[in-house]
Amino acid sequence: MHRRIRILVGAVFIALLSCATPRIDGPGADHVFVDGAVYTLNDEQPWASAVVVDDGRITFVGDDSEARGFIGRETAVHKLGGHMLLPGFIDTHAHPILVAGAGDSLRIDPEDDADAIQKAVARYARKHPDLAVIRGFGFGVAQFGPGGPSKHVLDEAVRDRPVILVDNGGHSAWGNSRTFEILGIDRETPDPIPGSHYYKRDAEGEPTGWMLESQTFMPAMAKLGSATVESTVSGAAQPFALWSAMGVTTVFDAGMSAFEPTGFEAIAQLDREGRLPFRLVTSHMIQHPDQVDAAVDRFHELRQRYTTDRVQVGSVKIHNDGTLEARTAAVLDPWVGEPDNRGGVLLERDALRAFVTRLDAAGIDMHIHVIGDRAVRDALDAVEAARAANGETGVRVTLCHVELVADDDLPRFAPLGVIVQTTPVWHAPPPPEWMPSLGPDRLARLERFAPLARDGVRLTFGSDFPASGTIRGISPLHNIETGMTRQRFGEPEGEILGGPQMRLDLETLLRGYTRDAAYQLRLEHEVGSIEVGKQADLVVLDANLFDVRPHAIHRVKVRLTMTAGEIVHERGIRDWFVDWALGL
Repeated sequence: MHRRIRILVGAVFIALLSCATPRIDGPGADHVFVDGAVYTLNDEQPWASAVVVDDGRITFVGDDSEARGFIGRETAVHKLGGHMLLPGFIDTHAHPILVAGAGDSLRIDPEDDADAIQKAVARYARKHPDLAVIRGFGFGVAQFGPGGPSKHVLDEAVRDRPVILVDNGGHSAWGNSRTFEILGIDRETPDPIPGSHYYKRDAEGEPTGWMLESQTFMPAMAKLGSATVESTVSGAAQPFALWSAMGVTTVFDAGMSAFEPTGFEAIAQLDREGRLPFRLVTSHMIQHPDQVDAAVDRFHELRQRYTTDRVQVGSVKIHNDGTLEARTAAVLDPWVGEPDNRGGVLLERDALRAFVTRLDAAGIDMHIHVIGDRAVRDALDAVEAARAANGETGVRVTLCHVELVADDDLPRFAPLGVIVQTTPVWHAPPPPEWMPSLGPDRLARLERFAPLARDGVRLTFGSDFPASGTIRGISPLHNIETGMTRQRFGEPEGEILGGPQMRLDLETLLRGYTRDAAYQLRLEHEVGSIEVGKQADLVVLDANLFDVRPHAIHRVKVRLTMTAGEIVHERGIRDWFVDWALGL
């Protein structure tokens, strides 16, 4: 008996020794992950326990015993202990460069009323006496009603310097009187794009201080010098690190607005200096009809000038309507209480059809902002017209946001092959102040993505940060939870937006953050799944999401994020701030 025990102990010792000892005589692979729950997003090999990474790429996917054969003297061995390993998350719609350039902005809580905002602006101005422009972001525009906020409220806070506050959706801004004086905007000033980008005015035609849609305030902010290449570069480190801390390895920048020249130069500098922790796919943003004629040439110019291994210029972004909260989204029926207001579009139906057809013929992918049901219908009509005119060109068209869809238009997405992009943290019941203008019919049709998924439409997911508010919006895990529950955080017994039938399943949400997201950005041969030969963009979670209750998914933590074989985030003591901000 004792001899058998000694033999058994010896065998166990030898087995353990063989696991801990390099199997090859040499440096070995760069990284070996073992003992994990590896969800590959590869249909031919959905699950594995081990992954090997060398020279920035995945060289093996399989079981632990074979993976250990790649361990050498210099190999970093990651024993996952059952933790989940996934392809790196892909944020398919965000504005990281605008965030980087707004590093010195005042952060405003969307629930703050006018009095609280006035006091916050005054405090901020006193604290920053050297700032030539007081900028802020995040006020909730819906609480002000159809009339919007007044410049006189901000005048009580700051009179000697311009103040520009952008709302939490990024589609309107609020300025003080000094802003309008410096910019020369008064009752005689025409609206930049009448009917869609305009200044709210009083009965005498005087601007009230509320500027609706980008062309009323983005060029003004650029003119006032509110962001430079230097300030954007210096302001990038902290917000970019947040994406890495959330497990994001690729970000699609869905537009830099009037800051495009500054933004691309900042990207180039960050890339040269090795300060991009994620892949960045960018876009040429169309926010004024005057940009349409030169769009094809400008896109090719940007692509030729700024494309590198880490940066791509991927599509033309058409910013075609507004938002629900500002009541600027283009809707089929008037906004409740405003019989003359159906929102507005940048390009009317025929102009949009002609532009989309031209981009399609030129082989340029598109990313079209559509929120209201009229804007969605116009975009579907435009894609249909392009297909009829050009045939199958292989161009990929993404409709982003898609918050309201008419019943008759739901079946049109799949046959047209469009990609639908959305931000799942918005798939919860909206704030009460939205209800009066939406009305019951529109409320019942909000954020309907489950029917599209059932039709086989490719869905992709992203943050739209900073428009998604707090840094919860960046977190794929928070987005996945809301996409599955359709409820507000912390309210498991609360209202389910649209009912249980509108919930998305975990597989759809993970695919939309990885494999399908890569397809949207034309990166499917490089990232989006864990397969031999692909770039080693990986994320390690401290729990297997398939074993976690949906309402607890936001509590799962990112342990490690790897981009192209480089560890860009590893959970440590500094993550207490991220946990606090996420409400963990």
